[in-house]
Amino acid sequence: MKWISIKEKLPEDNLPVILFTPFDYFGELHSCVGTAESIRSCTVASGRSMAPIFTHWVPLPENPSESSCISGK
Repeated sequence: MKWISIKEKLPEDNLPVILFTPFDYFGELHSCVGTAESIRSCTVASGRSMAPIFTHWVPLPENPSESSCISGK
């Protein structure tokens, strides 16, 4: 998976994605699951303007298949 900069592209609305922030806003470098709305609404003061907390995102991986969950493979 390649991280996508929010400057390049935002995820589709309501599509859950993994978000990354380089800010220690949460006490450490942090990633979480969110949406495009999370990117737009979660900001931090940067000088005189507000900057997005999240800088990159990736789509969620495919869920494991049921057979791999049962067999452990």
